[in-house]
Amino acid sequence: MVPRIAMVLVLVVGLMAGGCSWRDAMLRPQVESPPIAPVPDERPLTAPAHEATAGPEVGPSVAPPPPAPPAPAPRLMPRDVVVGHSVDGVPLVLHVFGEGTGGTLIIGGIHGNEPTSAELAEYLIMDLMTQADPWSGPPLAILPRANPDGLARGTRTNARGVDVNRNFAAANWRFRKTGGAQWGGNHPESEPETRAILGAMYLTVPARIVSIHSIGGGRQCNNFDGPAQVLAQAMCAANGYPVVATLGVCHGSLGNWAGVDRSVPIITLELPRDQPGPDAWQQNREALFVAIRAEVPAVASAWHTGEETDAPAEGPASPLGLRDATGGQR
Repeated sequence: MVPRIAMVLVLVVGLMAGGCSWRDAMLRPQVESPPIAPVPDERPLTAPAHEATAGPEVGPSVAPPPPAPPAPAPRLMPRDVVVGHSVDGVPLVLHVFGEGTGGTLIIGGIHGNEPTSAELAEYLIMDLMTQADPWSGPPLAILPRANPDGLARGTRTNARGVDVNRNFAAANWRFRKTGGAQWGGNHPESEPETRAILGAMYLTVPARIVSIHSIGGGRQCNNFDGPAQVLAQAMCAANGYPVVATLGVCHGSLGNWAGVDRSVPIITLELPRDQPGPDAWQQNREALFVAIRAEVPAVASAWHTGEETDAPAEGPASPLGLRDATGGQR
């Protein structure tokens, strides 16, 4: 009995010391303490002994992607012939499709300020190289950059200031004042570019020539020299350019040398000066193939062999050592 009384007294004294009665203590709501989250174990994990020495995980093997397909190869490669070098030493490359002589000679870039003429010739080369049916027509030779130094400078003349298309030994060649825009040089065939074009002529003996130029003022046309009017009319039907017999007197031009003096059909295809190359190609592709495939009467052999002429056997040297109608060597 005494111990129980003593316990009660201790409890009462404790409650009074805490500032509340035992009744308050009994009536105070009981608040549960929030649960204590377990403290994570931050010790490094140790792999089991049987996994400690295992290598990196390797997924399923994947086959490497297949190689990219190669670019389509050209179906037909031309035979490239270096027919000369420019004043600055740039090779003048003639691209020849087919075998034998005759056929067509196409020349671009004689005037360096007419770059579309070179572009059009190069479009033709690419077209021939990638056609589904390889070229099987008459021989076709293309000299796309007959004046590379002028094309690099954007000048009509070559690196010596000579207009290559006034430097041919045509019957109407005239000496012009040195330094003029159409200066034909100190004498005919003085320029290596002129002699390279002649070399291409003697090598291929073309039945017709297409010399590509460009012209301003809306004067684009199919100009012809020699017996080429029918050919010009056929090209007109394809490109819509008018047929023009003359563009004025052009002393020492290729048209006079080949067409007038030697009766080789020649077309001077004058493109619009400011027309972009792709547009010129779209407008003239068919016309070029009309010219290439047209049947032209055979050209008399005397103009390139020196036969049937009373001219002296001596003459200026030719890059290929072949004679022309003057009896001399070009």
